[in-house]
Amino acid sequence: MRFSSIAAVEEQRLKLRTSQQDLKRKLSVTSLERGSGKHIRLQIEEVTLEQEELKLNKAQFDLEAGQNRIDHKVHRNACRSTNKRIISLGDDLWELRRKLRAHDESVGKAAILMPDSEGAFVSALLRLYKDPNTSKKRSSTRQTDMREKAIIAYSALATKGDIKSYNAGSSWLRCTISGEFKPKIEIKAAHIVPASLGPELVDYVFGNGTGSRLFSTDNCIMLYRGLEQAFDSGNFVIVPADPAERPIRRWKTVLVNESSRNQRIDLSTIGHLGLLDEREIKFPTDYRPAARFLYYHFLTSLLRCRYYQQPGWEKVWAKMKTGQPWPTPGRYLRESMLLCLAKAADSGICDDTIEELVREHTFSTADRLSVHEEEEIARRIQEIGERQTEEWEKEAELGRAEEDEDEEDEEDEDESEEEED
Repeated sequence: MRFSSIAAVEEQRLKLRTSQQDLKRKLSVTSLERGSGKHIRLQIEEVTLEQEELKLNKAQFDLEAGQNRIDHKVHRNACRSTNKRIISLGDDLWELRRKLRAHDESVGKAAILMPDSEGAFVSALLRLYKDPNTSKKRSSTRQTDMREKAIIAYSALATKGDIKSYNAGSSWLRCTISGEFKPKIEIKAAHIVPASLGPELVDYVFGNGTGSRLFSTDNCIMLYRGLEQAFDSGNFVIVPADPAERPIRRWKTVLVNESSRNQRIDLSTIGHLGLLDEREIKFPTDYRPAARFLYYHFLTSLLRCRYYQQPGWEKVWAKMKTGQPWPTPGRYLRESMLLCLAKAADSGICDDTIEELVREHTFSTADRLSVHEEEEIARRIQEIGERQTEEWEKEAELGRAEEDEDEEDEEDEDESEEEED
């Protein structure tokens, strides 16, 4: 939501409270049967209004920050807490929509959804409505198979020459981005599109048939564990190095979260994350991951930085408007899904602005899921990103604590040496 003043926010808040009071009266009617279709619809409205109230709070935080009434850190923390609650309420909202679908199926208002049902996107609908466990663990067999194939595709296993030249161990693996060899336990076969999204929803977002590539080397890159965490949390992205190149063969890394610039990375060539900014990747083979998946990661990382107001997001967003840093056209994503992702990151983004930025990177079809269903896919993508960001921040906090301890130890050693002198 975008408002010109805090007074405008308060005016909208008064309207919202009137709607909430009216809804409360409807829910308190004794004749209303709990679990009925009408009751579930009112519950859906109740959660939706609660989300709207939180969005108003966020709009007020933004205005107060713009007027320098609160500092950046307070603003960011308030937005972060609010956003997490909005995402959590989205989970409650979808559970109610699942109940409503089940109710409508039971009374004949909706066709019973089954694997052999006719119609478009049945697999995606089954994933949304019939599979409540949206955070299932990835298949260890498929993950292992993908890792083994990625090791071959990226020539990651140290050769005799590598062992001699880089002082690597016999079973060490190469990080594709840094080019350094590390013990195999420290090199991860990193998914570009999260595996937890599931092949059914990947098919919908990227186009029919792409879901089968979720556990393929097209969606994988070998990364040192510290870089994998930073990549998953959207702190840096991989974009084309040459704007004119077709097909894309040269790629580079770009930092999109300035607050992570000084994050320590335990690599000899990349001591901190900032050294990845504008660094070209030297691939050891001709193999490259799929451009559409890298574009997805680029876009969701940028939107995540905007969503959490990470330092530097405005600079990268401005580059995107001029065709940088992803100039090469390609029909990578479904247009309606990209709009849902953008609006989930900032409901004040207008359709015209987003369409201007991404029209050459999307496709559309006559058939599509409902707006609510697409919004739920966007929410799940946000939720995955939230978990990844939290994991990275915990690791970063541990790293800072270890640095502080090291500095304290060095100071103690200096003091001891001075006393001895």
